Amino acid sequence: MKIGNFKNDYTGLNNEQVRESKIKYGINSLGTIKKDSIFKKILNTFKEPMLLLLLGTCCIYILLGQFSDSIIMFTFIFFIAGISFYQEYKTDKALETLKELSSPKSKVIRNNRIIEVKSDEVVVGDIMLVQEGNIINAEGDILECHDFSVNESSLTGESLVVWKKVKLNDNEKKEYFKKNKCYASTIVTGGEAIILVTNVGINTEYGKIGDALGKIVEPKTLLEKQIRKLIIICASISILFMVVVGLITFINNVNDAPTLFKRIIDAILAGITIAMATIPEELPVILTVFLTTGAYLISKKKSLVRKMNAVETLGSISVLCVDKTGTLTENKMTVIDTYAHKKSEELLVASFLSCEKEAFDPMEQAIIDFCRKKNVTTEFMDDEPVFEYPFSSETKIMGHVFKKNNNYNVYVKGAYEQVLPLCNLNEDEIKEISEKVKFFSNKGYRVLAVAHSKSSKIEQSLDKYQFSFAGLLAFVDPPRYGVKEAIENCYQAGIKLVMITGDNGETAKAIGKEIGLKNCEKVITGEKLEKIDDEELAKLVKDVTIFARVYPNHKMRIVEAFQRNNMVVAMTGDGVNDATALKKADIGIAMGKRGTEVAKEASKLILLDDNFKTIITAVENGRHIYENIRKAIGYVLIVHIPIALIALLIPLFNFPILLLPIHVVLLELIIDPISSIVFQRCIADEDIMKKRPRKTNENILNKKYVFTYIVQGLIISLGFLGSYIYLLTNGYSSEMARTFALTVLILSNLFIVYVNINKNLTIINFINILKDKVILVINIVILIALLIVIYIPFFQEIVGTVALTFNQFLWAFSIALLCTIWYDLIKIQKINRK
Repeated sequence: MKIGNFKNDYTGLNNEQVRESKIKYGINSLGTIKKDSIFKKILNTFKEPMLLLLLGTCCIYILLGQFSDSIIMFTFIFFIAGISFYQEYKTDKALETLKELSSPKSKVIRNNRIIEVKSDEVVVGDIMLVQEGNIINAEGDILECHDFSVNESSLTGESLVVWKKVKLNDNEKKEYFKKNKCYASTIVTGGEAIILVTNVGINTEYGKIGDALGKIVEPKTLLEKQIRKLIIICASISILFMVVVGLITFINNVNDAPTLFKRIIDAILAGITIAMATIPEELPVILTVFLTTGAYLISKKKSLVRKMNAVETLGSISVLCVDKTGTLTENKMTVIDTYAHKKSEELLVASFLSCEKEAFDPMEQAIIDFCRKKNVTTEFMDDEPVFEYPFSSETKIMGHVFKKNNNYNVYVKGAYEQVLPLCNLNEDEIKEISEKVKFFSNKGYRVLAVAHSKSSKIEQSLDKYQFSFAGLLAFVDPPRYGVKEAIENCYQAGIKLVMITGDNGETAKAIGKEIGLKNCEKVITGEKLEKIDDEELAKLVKDVTIFARVYPNHKMRIVEAFQRNNMVVAMTGDGVNDATALKKADIGIAMGKRGTEVAKEASKLILLDDNFKTIITAVENGRHIYENIRKAIGYVLIVHIPIALIALLIPLFNFPILLLPIHVVLLELIIDPISSIVFQRCIADEDIMKKRPRKTNENILNKKYVFTYIVQGLIISLGFLGSYIYLLTNGYSSEMARTFALTVLILSNLFIVYVNINKNLTIINFINILKDKVILVINIVILIALLIVIYIPFFQEIVGTVALTFNQFLWAFSIALLCTIWYDLIKIQKINRK
């Protein structure tokens, strides 16, 4: 059958051929993405090592017969799991609102007639008709086309339309994405074409990316690795203490226990008790609160966190791989400069009239916007052209013809090397114009030439007219506002910035220089990437900051190359071609406005404003959150030391029991976590974005920090245990001694927060932090809770305390203050050194 203006006749497949094609090549579908059920999501939440640690602790409580304590522990476990599950659920819902729901159809020729079929019913061998506005649902060769252009940004990342053709020249044959082929998931921006479908489903470029995406295993975050290592250390120490205390108890009970079995049971229980004291079971509460709150705060700054561990990973980024188009630039072509051969008004009018009124092409949209801002007026402003010369890959020129008084006015624009030969110009004028074109090109601008002519008739081809040269238009996709300053912040933070683009190297270098990118002269192209292996690439990426003309599979190779150099890689992307690299990166960052659904699903963070500055803000927040987590974990270490020493020394020297299980629960699951929230709310250090990213093998608590925390914990233990032993040996009851010691310990745990929260003196920290109403309330709650267990009879019976006199409470307050504030002497010494 004959179709429109196309030359050839097409019959298409018959029903039997369609059936055979489906059997041989499969259907045009990537399969459905299997979503985890709510039950499986809940189970996955409980796979976290810290929650497993808590569950193990619950079992220990049950073995000890302390069922009330185990119930309290279970309550905290489900609280933590609930927060994690809710955060994921809320994020999935938010992501749903970003998805564009569509079910595109395709026009195909079958049984000698044009029919519409669903995208998954297109088969290999189908003759497909595509027109302006269509989404191309399969891959195929172009048989015929008219004025045919396609937006392939979903695959290439570049927004400029690609003008398609049937036959390629030798240079075009070397390109990865061929101009004589159409690709699935791309959009027709102009014209129409007849396509022979050659690939469907997972065999298309789109499908290959989806298949590769399913095989990628996401890397563990630095915090996950560090916390696992910390758990192993804590578990080892707990087992060691358990064995030592168990043996000591077994030996000491040789005369007290009536039977060998009783000695063994007592030894096991004593060992389990010390293990309880050294297990940091409050860590899950702290981590969950910090990461969840961090995700919430980041969402307030135009970023959607899909996975909570991404909050911390942001702060450890050492390499940031960024798409040029739309992230560093505005993704909107703009007329940045002009060259008028004679009059500016003449250039503006000719430029305006050479464009479609309803423009789809980004460059035409830029011309129209530019001319309207210049208030262009022309007698043909409201007229429709009487004839059009369509753009083609061969001519690289398009034009419109307007009629007035039996005369025809022709306005054209196109590649300058095609327009200049049509114009009446002398050698000097051509030389001047060529130098101007070179000047624009060296700046990375795209250049169009504009001309106009008058004629008494419409010619068959443009070379029949005598054109007057109007001038040149220079286009650029300008950098986003504030990008240059954000990049400078990146470099100050020790983060390497890498531009990855499908654009040519010269344009990438020009943009790189304008925004302050380092090492812009070193560019690796997709063609070179195809020729080098992964080992050589891992060496090259150390000094390269621009990758141009990259193919879809190159981005993941670049990410892997940086990871081989022990770097933490963040990758931005919006297209289908970015999905594999987004998932492979330590943190994938998708664009919320223009990003495809596949890119968003593969990412851990979504930028709601598609702005590079938002990434830098998120990195700063990530660093702040990590520093606060480190301080909070250090705090947990400090407060565990007194508890562990009491569990070890009291049985060893046969003193009356100091801390009952209820005291441990009170300290570890209520007082300590509440106190640690103060760290989450403290402001970031002024130099947080001037520090180097932490190394991949760096421990969350290095030797310097661990030594400081242990000394602080030991001094608190001295005041805590020393006061208890002093009161016991001076005739006070065990209840009085316990109450006084417990008061010293709780107040010490409270004061040490303000000592370690930052580098300032404790009194300054205390004054500054109490300006926060939430922290003020926390302090009041802790003090009220302490007074309640000391002075309310009902709670005295539960906790085993007695009332202290005012002087006794004042002494306990003073001891706690001395056991913590001594560290200010070291701070003063450090300040004096500076």
